[in-house]
Amino acid sequence: MEPFTLFLLSMQAAGVVTSLWSSQGAQKQIQQGRAMEKAGIEMNMAANNYEFEESSLASMKALRQNLGTQAVMQAARGVGTGTELTVGKVQDSISSQKGDQEARRMRMLSREAELRASNVLSGLHTMQSETQLGQSLSKDLFEVASTGIRQFEGESQNALSSKFGFGK
Repeated sequence: MEPFTLFLLSMQAAGVVTSLWSSQGAQKQIQQGRAMEKAGIEMNMAANNYEFEESSLASMKALRQNLGTQAVMQAARGVGTGTELTVGKVQDSISSQKGDQEARRMRMLSREAELRASNVLSGLHTMQSETQLGQSLSKDLFEVASTGIRQFEGESQNALSSKFGFGK
């Protein structure tokens, strides 16, 4: 082979090595980005659960305060705590609190479902990025290999032509 041909082939080999090295770096960046995004989603889920627990606790405190206030007001009016009027108000307050609690729970579950969906989408985007990276690397390797094979075939054809007089 000619020195220039060898030089070009060595440059192609160096390009392959560089592609492999940069591909590994890009792969690590993709994985680190996915890990950070996953940690962010988990943190948001924990914050969502914390917010739900805090709002439930505040609602329960408000209910207790409301029931206590109702009992004090009824006692001040001279109405007994077991009468139909007071029981109805207490039940209305408890029923209202349960409805609010269920609405808070549904909002929490909705946010959690959104976060889970974003986690799945993030995973799909990561897979897409990794697939594109692999396809790009495979394309580069195939092009280098096919160029090298064509070059080798050309050189061997020229050598046979020179030695045996074919193709003259």
